Amino acid sequence: MTGGAPLKKVGFYGTAEDVSAAARSAAHPWEPLAARYLEQGKAVVVSPGWVDDLLDGQARIIGQASILTDGTWIWPSHLAYYLRTYHVVLPEALLTHMISCDWGVPEIDDAELDAISEQLMPQYDVP
Repeated sequence: MTGGAPLKKVGFYGTAEDVSAAARSAAHPWEPLAARYLEQGKAVVVSPGWVDDLLDGQARIIGQASILTDGTWIWPSHLAYYLRTYHVVLPEALLTHMISCDWGVPEIDDAELDAISEQLMPQYDVP
């Protein structure tokens, strides 16, 4: 897992243009396996907020705002939606990682999740 290494980020789209730039017109052959992998990620940050589709203003809410991990990569929970809907491109390094894990997210214990959470959260000096 992380072993103190920085987490690799994927799929944090801020604008419709970001999604459009990553979108493709046809599904990738590995898409169902990759989408399932992304959905199996372990929640490391969960927000009570909801996420809208950045490209389709008519689309309903696409999911809860949360961040998932496999211990090496982090991504927003709605990345699987963008993969299935717009066939966004994923980094080759992530696909290689997914294949090396046989398309299944590795087990992450609570201590690892805590360490990942601390890595993501800004440190505050509380008096």
